[in-house]
Amino acid sequence: MLVSHLDAENRYHALRQLAISTIAGQLPAGSGATLRLIDDAALKASQVWESSKTRLVDWDWFAYYPSFKYRHPKRFELAVWAGPTLISLSLGRPTYNATALRLDFIEASPEQRSSKAFPIVIAAMATYAEALGAQEIRVMHPINDEVKNYYARFGLTYVAQGDYLYTRL
Repeated sequence: MLVSHLDAENRYHALRQLAISTIAGQLPAGSGATLRLIDDAALKASQVWESSKTRLVDWDWFAYYPSFKYRHPKRFELAVWAGPTLISLSLGRPTYNATALRLDFIEASPEQRSSKAFPIVIAAMATYAEALGAQEIRVMHPINDEVKNYYARFGLTYVAQGDYLYTRL
């Protein structure tokens, strides 16, 4: 890893950690949610999802996260836990002109889908986006109309031409 790449990774790691800590401090007492960056424990826990018959996506977090992590030092990432159970993983990156922060992948545990981790993810994204100087957040390629409508309830507007939802910060 080049020194400049390592420097960028360390600098943005600190910003990601600050955004997550900020949102974790705003969660209601007793919520039971723990927010962390994606780590080996989260990747290992996500492998359990692969055998679920109710899983809606087929993204191998364990296989693809390391290359995404390396290619995008400014990435957004979040693992949401409820006690020892991983309930959500999310991953995104700034747009190329850095005016928006994209959420490229989000998945809830097939067994914990009703946990409603999305409000936590969107709040952490907004906090991180503001730290980066982005003016909007985007949720890319919603999986179906039901999910798209769910995201819209959080004030996100759908853009059919790009197949994403966004909100200005």
